[in-house]
Amino acid sequence: MEKFLEFMASPWGIVIFTVVALAIIIFFLAVNYRYFTKAFLDILFGLIALIVLSPAIGVCAVILKRRTGKVFERLWIIGKGGKPVSVRVFAGFAQEDGRECYISRSRIKYFPLVLEVISLKLSVIGPAPLSLKDGALIDEEFEQRFAVRPGVFSAAAAQFHSRPSYDEMFAADCEYVKRRSLVRDTRAMLVIMFRALRGEGYGVLSLGRDGYAEKLLSDGQITSEQYAEAEKIAEEELAAFHRSALRVG
Repeated sequence: MEKFLEFMASPWGIVIFTVVALAIIIFFLAVNYRYFTKAFLDILFGLIALIVLSPAIGVCAVILKRRTGKVFERLWIIGKGGKPVSVRVFAGFAQEDGRECYISRSRIKYFPLVLEVISLKLSVIGPAPLSLKDGALIDEEFEQRFAVRPGVFSAAAAQFHSRPSYDEMFAADCEYVKRRSLVRDTRAMLVIMFRALRGEGYGVLSLGRDGYAEKLLSDGQITSEQYAEAEKIAEEELAAFHRSALRVG
């Protein structure tokens, strides 16, 4: 016993103990990933991101408050369980020459989404968020993708070497829901980070840009009437959600 304690106090003993302890912790986190680990890591990484981005968020908030009188605007997306969820992004504004300012047209606009990750409306990694209008047009075979929280970074993007089509992304999202794990999310995050360093940003959330409904309309897969009907369904769904919230309150 004394020799064992002496060995554990040695440099090699400390290394072995650290490796074993880390292996046990990782195994525990991986086994319980779907139950609480993912939510815990989302909050943890969300807080870290908030600390890192807080100077930029503060500067943008001051600029927007002075220029427009408001800092955030809310976008409604389909959250976990298919329920409407509102997320905050920086409010947009046009410059004197009529062009959008840099905040409005860059991904800086989405920095406030770290607040939604911390509040568990979004996940760091998950299916790409869809607007309520887009959700009204998605095929039933892909509705499984709404079983989990949408992600700031698309889990499906890591599986493709170029921007996937919507059908490819939806199918990959459904597969992700079935097989999501700590290893899978870690790999996806590393791939997205590597691609971002190379200037390939298609794995990053772009709410309100190149929407599914707009894509279907431009490709002639739906008519203007069907597009308008999807907008009407989205409005009715949001109104029903607000009425339900008032009744609960």
